[in-house]
Amino acid sequence: KTAENGDLISPYSVHFGPKIIGMESLNEGSLNPTRLVPDNVGYLAMVYIIMYFCVAFGIKVTGRIAYFTMGFPILLLFIFFFRGVTLDGASDGIKAYIGIWDLSVLRERGEVWSTAVSQIFFSIGISWGIFTAYGSACEKDAPAVSNAVIIAAANSFFSLIAGFAIFGALGNLATLLDSDVDSVAEAGLSLVFGAYPIVLAQLPNGAHWVRLFFFFLFLLGIDSGFAFMEAVLIVLTDTPYGQKLGKPITAAIIHVVAFTLGLLFVTDAGLFFLDVVDFYINYLLLFVGFLEAFAGGWVFGHEKQIDSVGKTLVYTYMGVTFVPLLIASG
Repeated sequence: KTAENGDLISPYSVHFGPKIIGMESLNEGSLNPTRLVPDNVGYLAMVYIIMYFCVAFGIKVTGRIAYFTMGFPILLLFIFFFRGVTLDGASDGIKAYIGIWDLSVLRERGEVWSTAVSQIFFSIGISWGIFTAYGSACEKDAPAVSNAVIIAAANSFFSLIAGFAIFGALGNLATLLDSDVDSVAEAGLSLVFGAYPIVLAQLPNGAHWVRLFFFFLFLLGIDSGFAFMEAVLIVLTDTPYGQKLGKPITAAIIHVVAFTLGLLFVTDAGLFFLDVVDFYINYLLLFVGFLEAFAGGWVFGHEKQIDSVGKTLVYTYMGVTFVPLLIASG
């Protein structure tokens, strides 16, 4: 729907926020939660139950599940990509995505640098302990450097493909509304639960496209969720106490605690709490990542690093890590 001035009325603002999240019960002008949203509590419990069965029975079982929870979304991503770039008006969206450059933003808005880095940290999973946990299951002589390059490159590649799918759809939405891409472009939850589903719903059998899209999001969420749980679980099961309890019981305790903490986000003010956590965790992730890299290099030693991976990689890493830090500090 559109307002009288032609602007898009997003389902996010009229349905998702008030109805699904339950924000309609908030007192006007207040950010304090007033209730738990029963449906969302149930969905939260369902998600943690699924994640429990993904991680409770060993990393081999988790790996087999990951073949589907990662493989099928990749297939769906390419389907959305090809469908998005073939829509009417998709070229306008793609032009807005990669065809218009404004490098002055990089000079004038310093926050875009930290936002970009934190986004990469989130999407790859750096500083969460996930790679440390999964790396502990690799062979001692596993090619760590090449694995890291493959993971980072694949993450950026799939992000680029997703951008074409999204902006192609936004170009189509702009065409449908006889508007420009800037006026329909949204970000974050407004894009995921607003603009993009609108486009999918306009397609033939649109309801099925929307269902497929949310199944896609569900799989990615589950995949990220049990990766985070695995990082904690592996650390605890390596302790004498965790070994005594066993992996299924330890996993159950972790998931019950995580579910309890997650109740904060299924109140009617849950999105506000999410915004606060999301804002501050960005800086924390960057700081923790820097300390991890610094501590690892300090403990392992400069000469051993050169012997293991060569001068080129060591000095390149030092350059791209510390030179920007010195520039930013100056």
